[in-house]
Amino acid sequence: MTFTRVRDPVLGEEVWLATSSNGLRLRVAPRPAFRETAAAITFAYGSTDLTFADGRNIVTTPAGTAHYLEHKLFEDDELQVFQRFAQRGARVNAQTGFTRTTYHFQATSAFADNLQDLLRLVSRPHITAANVDKERGIIAQEVRMYEDSADYCTMFDLLGCLFPEHPVRYTIGGTVASIHEITADLLLHCWRAFYRCGNAALAVAGPVDPQQVLDLAEACELPAGSAPDRSARHDGGPIGSPRRERSMAVARPKVLLGCKDPTPAPDWRSRARRAAETAVVLDRLFAASSELREALHQGGSVDDSLGCGYFGERTFGVVSAGCESEDPARAVAALRRALLAEVRFDQEQLERLRRRQLGSQVRVFENVRQVAFAHAHEAIEDAPPFQALTVFDELTVDAVAERKATLLREDNLAVAVTARG
Repeated sequence: MTFTRVRDPVLGEEVWLATSSNGLRLRVAPRPAFRETAAAITFAYGSTDLTFADGRNIVTTPAGTAHYLEHKLFEDDELQVFQRFAQRGARVNAQTGFTRTTYHFQATSAFADNLQDLLRLVSRPHITAANVDKERGIIAQEVRMYEDSADYCTMFDLLGCLFPEHPVRYTIGGTVASIHEITADLLLHCWRAFYRCGNAALAVAGPVDPQQVLDLAEACELPAGSAPDRSARHDGGPIGSPRRERSMAVARPKVLLGCKDPTPAPDWRSRARRAAETAVVLDRLFAASSELREALHQGGSVDDSLGCGYFGERTFGVVSAGCESEDPARAVAALRRALLAEVRFDQEQLERLRRRQLGSQVRVFENVRQVAFAHAHEAIEDAPPFQALTVFDELTVDAVAERKATLLREDNLAVAVTARG
């Protein structure tokens, strides 16, 4: 098995690409100037993958299953995983998102032992009825902690409005009720379905030997094969509800507006282009230099808590803008006007944002953990390395204007408000 080396002429960065004999996609960024090494293995399995095919059968799992499985893989029949990494001076953790689960570590020594251990913990599940029941209380406590977060609740209230059917409306950790339906057999079933080399990507960054990484990847015990078909399809249809409001113990009420993305994006390039075009739109509307943002400030409708963003995957996409306000009705009206306002785009703005993105990419490659994550997420998408800047280079004013008209529409918009209770 050999590597292909790819070098970005703008950033001056290099990454080595390979695929193990079992189908594990591998990217290594040798960085001898770094003191630390970081590794990340990511699986295309997240909180929205609740229903999947098992032969002729359809398996339906409770909300929070992917997150529960992440927790359980950190327990084995030997010394606990966290303690074993800590004894070597390494920091290990994992995170579950809507479409991915990623396990990662950072360390200054014992690289081979740490990577071998990381690959072992995702390859050898130690899941029993007893330890699943034991973990239930810990996860329930984490779920309740998020349920006490006004920002988290407001976001999922918005997603519930925008997506009446799609599983993105469910919180990543599930609910106290849903996690009580999760069993050891179900977790093992999901592990067998999704924790496969063909559904994973491994990236390593730091002062490492690529051949050593490849040898360790070849020894990984993850089964070969790809993931099953998931039932969730792209949801760009009508929203479910235009508004949702709740009361919580908050210092200031929170307002969040969002628009559901109607544009399908089945491959990495279309998703990257969709995200890049949306970044230009949001920059035009809400950047510090934007006249619209200045007008919002001058009118007293919003303050420095104003924020906006976009996230999108194969089957969904959402753009949002929100703030804190003592007058939620006024803030909602002002943000609605801003999102739906007619604005002009020009080549100068595209170039300014492209340069800003270049600066962001440079900063990413100054952090060993971010380098590993960036390469792992590109690999799991089967995206060529260093494509972020290329996508921005291809943007046109007309495409951005069309994106604005397609995405930010009154019939596509919903509001979530968390009032002081």
